[in-house]
Amino acid sequence: MRELTPLEVYGIAIRSEISARDYYERLKNRLKKDMAPLREKLEFLKGEEEKHLRLLTSLYQRAFPKIPLRLPKKSIAPLPKIPLKGKISLSYLLEKAMAAELASEEFYKSAEEKSEEENTRKVFSYLASMEKGHYFLLKAEYDLINTFADYDSFKKFSLEHLGP
Repeated sequence: MRELTPLEVYGIAIRSEISARDYYERLKNRLKKDMAPLREKLEFLKGEEEKHLRLLTSLYQRAFPKIPLRLPKKSIAPLPKIPLKGKISLSYLLEKAMAAELASEEFYKSAEEKSEEENTRKVFSYLASMEKGHYFLLKAEYDLINTFADYDSFKKFSLEHLGP
């Protein structure tokens, strides 16, 4: 795989943050109100991705003030579509979100290693550590869903557990 330019790194990173933010919003909206703890965690993650997006956009504008931002169509680790109706496994959706967070962490670590400017390296290091934290937050929910019998009713994301 060829080396990415700093311009491409920012584009990919910004696209990935947008994709993750939107994914958490769609997933949260599929949950019924009685799943408030998970809904709150997804809202938190959405907010975190929005902060990362603002940070990266600001850095991009400072680094490339005269170059319009062009985003790739796909993020680092494309997330699955969340259908509006029908059955889908919550475990599956969390697994995909965890994989995307790990892919983002690795991407930011790689970007950190290749960045020449110290402040940029620090930002990518920070983002890598944040993505790792997001992974563990999702992993805790995933483990809870797949371990405890009381949570068994939420294993299948069916219409009886969905909100409007």
